[in-house]
Amino acid sequence: MTLIASEHELVKNHQKIPLRLVLVVPFVLQIFAAVGLTGWLSLRNGKTAVNNVTSQLRTEVLARINQQLNTYLETPHLVNAISVDAIRRFGLWNPDNMGSMRSYFFWQLKQFSTVNYISFGGEKKEFAGAGYKDDGTLVIEITDRSTNFIDTIVSVDREGNPTQFKETHPDYDPRIRGWYKAAKVAGKPQWNKIYQYFIQPSLGISASQPVYDKNGTFRGVVSTDLFLSKIGDFLQSLKIGKSGKTFIIERSGLLVASSTAEKPFINTKNSKKTQRLKAIESSVPLIEGTAKHLIERFGNFNEIDSNQQLDFILNGQREFVQVSPFQDGRGLDWLIVVVVPEADFMEQINANTRSTVLLCILALVLATLLGILASRWITHPIFRLSKASRAIASGQLDQEVEVNGIDELGILAQSFNQMAQQLRESFAALENTNSELENRVEERTSELKEAKVAADTANHAKSQFLANMSHELRTPLNGILGYAQIMERDKSTTPQQKDAIQIIHHCGSHLLTLINDILDISKIEASKMELYSSTFNFPSFLIEVVEICRIRAEQKEITFNYQVLNQLPNAVNADEKRLRQVLINLLSNAIKFTEKGSVIFKVGVIGNGEDSDQSPLTKIRFYIEDTGVGMAPEQLEKIFLPFEQVGNSQQKAEGTGLGLAIAQKIVQMMGGEIKVESRLGKGSTFYLDLELIESSEYIAQRSSNNSTNLRGFKGNKNKILLVDDRWENRGFIKNILETLGFKIMEACNGQDGLDKATDFQPDLIITDLVMPVMDGLEMSRRFRKSSEFKDVILIASSASVFNFDRQNSQEAGCNEFLSKPIQVEELLEVLKIYLQIEWIYEQPADLANEQQEGFTNLLNVQSGELVIPPSTELVALFNAARIGDIEAVEQEANRLKQIHGNYLPFANKLLQFAQNFEEKEILAFVKTHLVK
Repeated sequence: MTLIASEHELVKNHQKIPLRLVLVVPFVLQIFAAVGLTGWLSLRNGKTAVNNVTSQLRTEVLARINQQLNTYLETPHLVNAISVDAIRRFGLWNPDNMGSMRSYFFWQLKQFSTVNYISFGGEKKEFAGAGYKDDGTLVIEITDRSTNFIDTIVSVDREGNPTQFKETHPDYDPRIRGWYKAAKVAGKPQWNKIYQYFIQPSLGISASQPVYDKNGTFRGVVSTDLFLSKIGDFLQSLKIGKSGKTFIIERSGLLVASSTAEKPFINTKNSKKTQRLKAIESSVPLIEGTAKHLIERFGNFNEIDSNQQLDFILNGQREFVQVSPFQDGRGLDWLIVVVVPEADFMEQINANTRSTVLLCILALVLATLLGILASRWITHPIFRLSKASRAIASGQLDQEVEVNGIDELGILAQSFNQMAQQLRESFAALENTNSELENRVEERTSELKEAKVAADTANHAKSQFLANMSHELRTPLNGILGYAQIMERDKSTTPQQKDAIQIIHHCGSHLLTLINDILDISKIEASKMELYSSTFNFPSFLIEVVEICRIRAEQKEITFNYQVLNQLPNAVNADEKRLRQVLINLLSNAIKFTEKGSVIFKVGVIGNGEDSDQSPLTKIRFYIEDTGVGMAPEQLEKIFLPFEQVGNSQQKAEGTGLGLAIAQKIVQMMGGEIKVESRLGKGSTFYLDLELIESSEYIAQRSSNNSTNLRGFKGNKNKILLVDDRWENRGFIKNILETLGFKIMEACNGQDGLDKATDFQPDLIITDLVMPVMDGLEMSRRFRKSSEFKDVILIASSASVFNFDRQNSQEAGCNEFLSKPIQVEELLEVLKIYLQIEWIYEQPADLANEQQEGFTNLLNVQSGELVIPPSTELVALFNAARIGDIEAVEQEANRLKQIHGNYLPFANKLLQFAQNFEEKEILAFVKTHLVK
């Protein structure tokens, strides 16, 4: 009793606080603090948001303007470079007749839509030009002997046909124009000062480049003009807040263009003359005030040498300004200014702030009332529970606690009464659960066994279905692609017919690729894909892949760059077909998803070693970089899954989504892994490392002769028996081989083939595998058992691509296996090997081979005296030689001289070829040393 009394007194000594007060007061204080803080932060964050938004808006607009200017202003210099090259190459310069140059400029004008005028002025006052006037009129201009050296301008239509005489300018002399004199003095490409256009009252700017002949003699100046009005049109198209403005000025303060309708010049009474407008004299208050503020802050515009973000007060309103220099290294030095009024954003933010404060106050009042009501609702059941608990503590164990209204308190009350009963029931339930679990495990195990049997049956059915479908699809494709190859060899076809034939061949090949992808993924899923290694010339293999992909890149007008990082092995042992499939798939994807920019393919050796058989291993890394659409991180996790694609709907429609999945599996079978790094909107980089067995034997490059140049063969074996139940398959091969001088006999099934072979006595038999009456496998086995035909050459040809068909044909005695659709090059190579014949090519090809052989002998004689640079130094030279760019070849040769004195004979040989414009010899010379 003493202890109990002491505890009771201790409790009484502490100040008692009602539960209702404990619940309501903290809740109200928290709401009050949250409301006050929310109101203050709303106002503060509103102003901060305005600063951030205007800063981001100015930066974004400035970036867009910079991008547009860089793109727009780079075009004239590109046009000038192309024009100078054309004048040199095609001899367009003729002071007495400038018609050819004028026509070329008119053609070039249609290729570059952003250019307004292209012209050439010479030392003899000759002049030629084509372009648009400010009103959109298309004109051509010429000054030569045909016009008595009087500048003549004629309006023309879109095809270049004169429509009416426009005007003449007897006093016009290009030699006294600023663009001409400046380029002549500078001796290099540069911009000229903004000037009044001679023909009309408009401002323009021109990019000029001097023209020298092959002897270095100055001949004139090429100039490409841009109207500044187009820059102004772009600025007006920008959305800069509600009333923001942007303008471009020169360091002198003269306006170049602005986002307003105000012209950057003032027309005088004589409409042919204009006066430049200064920014501080602009009729637009925002432009005028901003220009004056910049002068007040920096003293003059020349002092602004970096990107600046400023603000100032104009007419009582705060204005945000960002000014940035624009320089291109060719003489342009402008300032880009973006101005955004704060009032464009603060009006709505102030209104939102007021609404936020009012809503917060209303929430405070409502929360206080709800707190009071909630506290009363909670405390009443607790008081009843407390009273019942004290009764139980005093010994009244028959008390039963009942609380209604709040679930949690009701559950607490019931827990005291039901705890023991629940424990007993829980143990009993546990025993029953264990027993049921064991029964379920047994049932599930039985179900899994049945499911496995069903899955194996389904897989077998799927494999059988794919085999049948492959045969049914490849059989007509064999006829389509076969006859397409025949028609491609026909020299009497017109260009239109050749285009149609190429379309048929392309579509058929695309369908064949889709079929192969589906079959490959099925083989991979069934773990039936195998690799077939062979030794091949590695540099030549890479160049073949590059040439295939370069054509696709050129069709999309993007840059394709192939770089050899160091010395590559001459020959490697690997599955050439599968490696080519992987590289072409990765490069094709890079090209497909790149709309502008470039695709870079880099190959280099990163290590060496030995395998278990002591064979030398070379670790080679392949890089594929692009500037395409890129991928988000979540997309990178799925790109190697079957049927997964990225990009827009048009790009997705171009494939099945199996390519990367197949490529990854093939690379893993080769002991590597494809890895990828990508940034959305920036591009992607795929790379893979493969350890390839380096072969010590020298593998020569593949012959450049094309089967279309074949006219016959040398050899005695010329009798071939074709066994196939489809006449179109026999007809395709028959049409190919009969034109080359072979004797052909046809059979429609295996039994027919056995009967006709006795009389025909063929040197080689090409047979299908699936035929009525007797199939090709049974026919082959009977031939091998026959003493008369046991040594005859048997070539199996089937639309099935599964390994078991290839193995069955070998077991039946076939020497070789050709998959349908049959490729002519592959068929001819098989005939050459097994019949031991030599192909005879048409005279042009023979002559080219003899020339190439003579040139190769010349190189071989001199190679002992030459020090050959590494392949990495020859890639740029090879690219220049391939496109016939003599000037670039000379530049690369001079660069090699500077790298090392040992390369001097090699470089001099190149310069000797270049001086004689021997483009074919240059290409052969470089290619011979590049692949060594």
